[in-house]
Amino acid sequence: MKYILQKYIFWFTFLLIVALLAIQVKWIVYSFDFQEKVFRKSVDLALDQTISNLTRDRGMCSLMQQCMKCESPGKNSELLSVDMWGQIHKSIDAELKSYNIDLKYDLYIIRNNKDTIRGGGFTEVLKKGVCYTESLGKVLEEAGYELAVSFPDRTRFFLEKAGLMFLSSIFLIGLIFAAVFYLLKLYKNELRLTEHTKEMINNLSHEFKTPLASIALASNMIKKGRYKDEAKLQEYAGLILNENSKLQGQVEGLLNYAAMERNNFEYAREITDVHQLANEAVSSVAMLLHEKDGVLATSLNAANSMVYADRTHLTNAIVNLLANAIKYSVAAPEIKLSTENRDGNIFIRVEDKGIGIPPKYIRFIFRKFYRVPTGDVHNIKGFGIGLSYVKKVVQAHLGEVSVESIPGEGSIFTLRIPLAKD
Repeated sequence: MKYILQKYIFWFTFLLIVALLAIQVKWIVYSFDFQEKVFRKSVDLALDQTISNLTRDRGMCSLMQQCMKCESPGKNSELLSVDMWGQIHKSIDAELKSYNIDLKYDLYIIRNNKDTIRGGGFTEVLKKGVCYTESLGKVLEEAGYELAVSFPDRTRFFLEKAGLMFLSSIFLIGLIFAAVFYLLKLYKNELRLTEHTKEMINNLSHEFKTPLASIALASNMIKKGRYKDEAKLQEYAGLILNENSKLQGQVEGLLNYAAMERNNFEYAREITDVHQLANEAVSSVAMLLHEKDGVLATSLNAANSMVYADRTHLTNAIVNLLANAIKYSVAAPEIKLSTENRDGNIFIRVEDKGIGIPPKYIRFIFRKFYRVPTGDVHNIKGFGIGLSYVKKVVQAHLGEVSVESIPGEGSIFTLRIPLAKD
């Protein structure tokens, strides 16, 4: 019930964030639309006031009347000669400035959608930006003339007015999106970790149940005196001792892993021969290999095998890889353990001909508690921390672990450990 409630709360919060983002985007669009309306209104008022100023200037009106009556293509030069063009520019500049608009603009006098000064269709003018027009009817007796301005750099006005708000909003929206996706990722990871933790606890219960049952049975037999000779008693005692050792090893492994998770684990480093550790690891899995009639070949060819490492944990890392190679082999295991030197490192390679790992699962196998869900093999005993432990140990020794695998053909795990410096 608690889990379901948490799930609903998470998705409700997620929907609230999405709604907030939608509102924010809407306000940005509204702000730009509002700035567009303010700009358009300001330009219209500036042009209207310019026309009023020209109307009051009788001399200017007369000069414009004379120029507009001239049908020659040289209207532009005539306007310039009487400085009318400059006067119109000066009036528009003053009016635009009063509305805090300081933008470069192109000025046109148009009639019937044609530029009467420069010639050409008005569509060519439109390409230079949004045009704003005002009728020159008050100034000129001829109908149809319009004063038009075009702002090629009109976007700058909006950036100056709403640029900071726009950029900050975009930045914040981007951060929120990133945070939401990160929260989704964390949520999925937590769900995955919860499932794997439950599975680990179940596996842990089964792993402990078998040796505890064996110890209880042997202890009961001794208590009831159900043995005929001293040899039988020693057998029961040996069984108790062996099963107790297994439990101790499992508990120590879990405690060590927990310490590594807390980042307060100290490794007992010393100059160590990797080949010696490899041989110890082979001996540790010998009985498990014998039970499955497996074969383990070694090819320890590294000329330099000395590293600065924790003997116990580096050995355990190799043992984990060998044990996995044995457990995840359907038929009799065929395993090869080899070493080689390259670029100041020693590479420890464990190859098997087991079931392999599907490509889609390879990137997950080094996560804690993760076990590849491959049918019946998924039921093999284990806590799902073996490969995670291997990765932590190798990284603590400034190395790295990699894997190559083909489903149905086998896997190759490679540990790279820097050599000890002279």
